[in-house]
Amino acid sequence: MGFIIGSVGSRNIMNQTLSASECQKIIRLKSLNEGTNCGALAQEVVEKCSLIHPSKIDEVEQLIYYLKNRKNGTPNTNGQPLEQVEPSRPSSSCSGAESPSSSAVSAEKANINNIEGYVELLYEDIPEKVTGSALILQLARNPDNLEELGTNDAVLSALSRVLREDWKKSIELSTNIVYIFFCFSTYSQFHHVILQYKVGSLCMEVIDYELRRYDQWKDDLETRRRLTPDVRRRVSDGLSHSLETGTELRRTVSHIPIASGDNRRRILDSSHSIADTWESRRRTVDGISTPNTILAIIDPKEEQKRTKEDYEKMKRKFQNLVKKQDQLLRVSFYLLLNIAEDTRVEDKMRKKNITGMLTKTLDRDNVDLLILVITFLKKLSLFKENVDDMSDLNVVEKLPRVLTMNNSDLIHMTLKLLLNLSFTLQLRERMVRVGFLPKLVSLLSEKRHEAIVLKVLYHLSMDDRCKSMFTYTDCVPMAMKMLLEGPEDDVNLELIALCINLAINKRNAQIMVENNRLQSLMARAFRNQDSLTMKMIRNIAMHESTKQNFIVSITDIAKAIVECPNEDFVVECVGVLGNMTLPDLDFSQLMQRFNLIPWVQNILVPGKFEDDLVLEVVVLLGTAATDEGCAMLLCKADILLSLIELLK
Repeated sequence: MGFIIGSVGSRNIMNQTLSASECQKIIRLKSLNEGTNCGALAQEVVEKCSLIHPSKIDEVEQLIYYLKNRKNGTPNTNGQPLEQVEPSRPSSSCSGAESPSSSAVSAEKANINNIEGYVELLYEDIPEKVTGSALILQLARNPDNLEELGTNDAVLSALSRVLREDWKKSIELSTNIVYIFFCFSTYSQFHHVILQYKVGSLCMEVIDYELRRYDQWKDDLETRRRLTPDVRRRVSDGLSHSLETGTELRRTVSHIPIASGDNRRRILDSSHSIADTWESRRRTVDGISTPNTILAIIDPKEEQKRTKEDYEKMKRKFQNLVKKQDQLLRVSFYLLLNIAEDTRVEDKMRKKNITGMLTKTLDRDNVDLLILVITFLKKLSLFKENVDDMSDLNVVEKLPRVLTMNNSDLIHMTLKLLLNLSFTLQLRERMVRVGFLPKLVSLLSEKRHEAIVLKVLYHLSMDDRCKSMFTYTDCVPMAMKMLLEGPEDDVNLELIALCINLAINKRNAQIMVENNRLQSLMARAFRNQDSLTMKMIRNIAMHESTKQNFIVSITDIAKAIVECPNEDFVVECVGVLGNMTLPDLDFSQLMQRFNLIPWVQNILVPGKFEDDLVLEVVVLLGTAATDEGCAMLLCKADILLSLIELLK
């Protein structure tokens, strides 16, 4: 069966007020198969349908050809699909063995021609709805079918209605339907379908409910876990605490859904058997019996064993439910992420606490789900309002656990989120406080993460209180190694910027000059006249403990000042000399040997050079004037008059 919507020529319109839907006709091509002659069938369709003008026969033939060759939709003469295509999308929840209809669905191959039958299943009971939604999902996972499904109001209305009314009744049904709409969300041209049926709002309701339900399940499991060792301890104490144990167990009501039928009865019996046993024992000890009571001695070890088995069953059921829930949460968040490309839609999500839901999901263990959640948070972190929300929700405090999962994709996405958050001072302080720094430094050795880690570390190094924390890591030696072994003609800007910031700290600077690294830096800087490397050297020269290391390079620096044409490089060289407050350094000899006095006089001419250079020269003069011989030399050269002119 094929669907062809014929265009209506002007001569066929009986009434100009007819709507578009009234001028449509569905034609079922029951004889369409692999051997069909498209041209002959097109001629037959045009002859039998008065709504299609004869001039449209070529278009009809093309449509029939498309229907005949469409993937996953056209049966051959044996009733089997011509081609099976498995799109690279996340796996559907309906493939799980837990589905009541999974075996039937897996045995049946969905056919676009049977869509009406699948819709009818959505009006039956929950198992049939699961089956129908799973079959429609098969169709939606084939992009070739989305255009047709997106214009089928009956299908979309039925799906949205079932999701709205029954999403609490079956997690598998919810997953299937949300997945169908997710398939539409992967293409921007179908986003109006999501918005029209308010699926995004429904998804947020589903997510909120499932997260709260997960908390309840977790609390139930933890309560049962705490009771299990209690029973073991109390058995060893004798019968004196039996009534207390029985009462406590009776108060423990699990909110974890229990399977129907015999399994349900068996689980319920197990969960209450211990309490009943203790109550019977209490009656025996107290001399109380009932007509239906059989007095017997209960082995405490058996009770302990049964209690432990009950807990293990409950734990397995919890894990199974969490696995299904992770599928639903993942496809729901994915749908929301896709439609959030419209910032107006994203803002509506923010007002409905999407950040809170994502943050809460960070506590889960499913790696694929966490990658998606981190990706969503990274997108949201582009806006200050969302960053403020993340700060209030303590997102940074939840991320160290994520980085310990040792999944490269998850770590990479988490680093991108941290980079966005590190633009905020308060969040940078939190990152250091929760111990991110050692972990970030350890990731420097991985090539994939290197660039992002350097950017985050650079942001952290901007804060003076954080600079000293780097001394307790291997960051400084690693950064120096990367800098000295890297290409000289293409310096990594984030790396050199990090080193410049770290050099401001005394201990970091001391580490930088160890193992003759300062001489290697100086040689590299002079070879390339690299102002950034020289700025780093200048910061190293700030500290009393490192100044002695520059004695052997003083002449090279002075020579570069008068000969180098690169003004930025000269500024840094002058800055290094200005930091050389060493009593053994003869500035008068240095000034005369390299003829620095005329050079200084030229720089001090008002308005002739940039203020940065003039300022550094003034600082250099102040340092040089501490040498009595140099001070006399400056006075004779009327440098003081030039300084006074600057003040004017």
